[in-house]
Amino acid sequence: MSTTPTTMQFAVFPPEAIIEITDTMRGFRKLGVVAPSGLAYYDLLGDPSGDTAFPIYEAMQPQDVGDPTSWAFELVDTDPHAAQQFQELNGRLLDAGIDTLTYYRALKWARDNGRYDDLDAALAAGREATELVRDSRQYLDGLVASAAVVA
Repeated sequence: MSTTPTTMQFAVFPPEAIIEITDTMRGFRKLGVVAPSGLAYYDLLGDPSGDTAFPIYEAMQPQDVGDPTSWAFELVDTDPHAAQQFQELNGRLLDAGIDTLTYYRALKWARDNGRYDDLDAALAAGREATELVRDSRQYLDGLVASAAVVA
């Protein structure tokens, strides 16, 4: 075991950037939106437990993944037909009444899988990804509550 102290280096991103980052509780990759400070991110928005910004550490391997506009332009350059389908899916997801991060997760799933014609599958994937984040948050909340009882 090393006795050398370690430091956690912060990563900085532009405010409101969409990043992919490793969840510290469960180890899966998730999307988040960078907070105004550029040093923290939100992984749930509009959640009953409140919008909590968590620090962005380099150890969590954060990556800027672009945004729906940049994803659309990439498709315009490579596959105009897919770009049209992407834009149609984008509009349908915006009309679906889901929160911003679930929308981003659904649209990114469609992009990653090249599935722009299946609203139901994209919505299911976005909701499933958000539920994973919510479950991880509940796990964290449970740890904090347990620590408070012990203290």
